[in-house]
Amino acid sequence: MLKRYLLPVVIFVLATVILVFSPSLSESFRPAALGQQEFARAQVIEVLEQNLLRDYRVPSVVTGDQRLNVRILEGSQQGAEVEVHNSLNRLHNVHVAAGDRFILMVREGAVRDVHWAYNHDRAGAVYWMLGLMVVLILLLGKMQGLNSLISLYFTGALVIGVLIPGLFAGWHPVLLTVALMALKIVVNFLLVAGYNRKSLVAMLGTLGGVIVAGVMAQYFGEMAQLNGLYLDKGEDLIHLSPDNALQIRWLLFVAIMISALGAVMDVAISMASSYHELREANPQQPESERLLATINIGRDIMGTMTNTLILAFAGSSLTTIMMVWGFQMPLMQFMNIPAISLAMIHALAGSIGLILTIPFTVICASVLYNHPRFQRRNG
Repeated sequence: MLKRYLLPVVIFVLATVILVFSPSLSESFRPAALGQQEFARAQVIEVLEQNLLRDYRVPSVVTGDQRLNVRILEGSQQGAEVEVHNSLNRLHNVHVAAGDRFILMVREGAVRDVHWAYNHDRAGAVYWMLGLMVVLILLLGKMQGLNSLISLYFTGALVIGVLIPGLFAGWHPVLLTVALMALKIVVNFLLVAGYNRKSLVAMLGTLGGVIVAGVMAQYFGEMAQLNGLYLDKGEDLIHLSPDNALQIRWLLFVAIMISALGAVMDVAISMASSYHELREANPQQPESERLLATINIGRDIMGTMTNTLILAFAGSSLTTIMMVWGFQMPLMQFMNIPAISLAMIHALAGSIGLILTIPFTVICASVLYNHPRFQRRNG
């Protein structure tokens, strides 16, 4: 029983240690904060004055301005009451009433501090959804569900506590990402499926698939004269790394490896499980027939999973596609918009990696399950 809980506990503690100590270890090369400002929750005591109109194009939105008396609920100015001028437009629309809570930005000024209604307090909705997801995973998945959550927590620790600081420190993005994703893959399958041949096959298939996806994104991205600068906020990163330690060029590889990992893991474990179950059900079945049957299963999986990646691109670019249609943009113009080209290359690179995960995993399964060393072991 203790062995069952040992690995999850070790991984949980390791992830926590990474998150706790990473900020202090990376302080020397972390970009300096821009300006002295803090964000705190505040509550509207009274709306002193307001001049609001319904937006004639979006009636659910009001524009104009408000003058508010608010109480700061936390931070260095906790308990203070301040007057805030709140300007409302379509994009920045923090419309509040007496009693409402919102996020207030406090910035030090030469004469007096500046207080600005930064945004609605949206964290509550996210936390409630996160809590609901955790409860559902634990109710339906029980111990395996708990292991999945620990694996997700470990992934967050690797990305936030190791990958991001490592990129700013100047470590090579490709080597760093491959190493961290390999570690993530091993930990994930050990937690979810245990240590056995099926897990080992899925690990190798996943790693091969995501590396192919990263190589495809980098190669065809550079063929299309694209680089990490064209990623969302990519250009801003240059100003956060004035010593040029951050290697922007390779961020396409990093981004696609991270985004494609989940789908590739699903395909790899599905293929490994399919081969394993076919072998268990009929040990006497010729290997060629078993491989063909597993590939046939993979074809069905491939059809849905490639749609997942392409539709994710379509969903994230929905408003852009609508603009293209609305302006009757020619195909030549549409295809050569950097953001569109980059998104399509990412979706296609992920799909190629996912497709090749199927034969990778099947080959690994055939080799490992039929190797004399592994045949003497169970599982």
